[in-house]
Amino acid sequence: MIYVLHFGLAIAAFLAVLNGFLRGEKKHQIDAALSVVLLAILVTAFVAFGWKAGLLAVVLAFGYAAVSRPIAARVAARLMSLGGGPSGSYVGLPPRALERISRELGREVKPEDMMQELMASPSRREQAEEDLLDYCLAQPAIQSALGEFGANRSTLMDLYSRLSVSGAGQWAGGHWVAASALAYPDTLRFLLTNLQGGASFMDQAYTLIMHFERGSPLT
Repeated sequence: MIYVLHFGLAIAAFLAVLNGFLRGEKKHQIDAALSVVLLAILVTAFVAFGWKAGLLAVVLAFGYAAVSRPIAARVAARLMSLGGGPSGSYVGLPPRALERISRELGREVKPEDMMQELMASPSRREQAEEDLLDYCLAQPAIQSALGEFGANRSTLMDLYSRLSVSGAGQWAGGHWVAASALAYPDTLRFLLTNLQGGASFMDQAYTLIMHFERGSPLT
């Protein structure tokens, strides 16, 4: 019985993480249903096997979710690519340092905290933007791409700002797209090439979202 319970816990945790990477009208309903399933399994662990087993189940639920996250991201990319359109190879989740910065950039600010955010100098978001630029400039491959186009730190900041207001300030495939677009040499070259050609930033933002979400090629 205990093995069946933990198997169900692992599957429910994986499905919850997988749903986090997917899109669709039923996303919130599925989240709610999976939350109920997870809660039911945890309550069963406490009632049937005692508080120690229950606490272990809680810890394992987080562990299963963390371990399955890279797999869930790839499965989600594959599932979404089945919906049509060009598909390619999913780039994987961002490195831990970039993910930490992205979480700060993509953090939702509550209305009651907005004034405090505006009063801070620099704000948490501004500091995260500086951290992003530092991260990018510390990567030799990014330095090389910038050198090819005569670009610099100011160019990166301009690209991030323009991407953010053009639709790329959103999560896709575990990436805060406006940030990851600058942190990978292929996507940075794509941006710099189109910047020189005068291409629409809204079109570029959509291409980048599809690229990080499902591995669509940069065309």
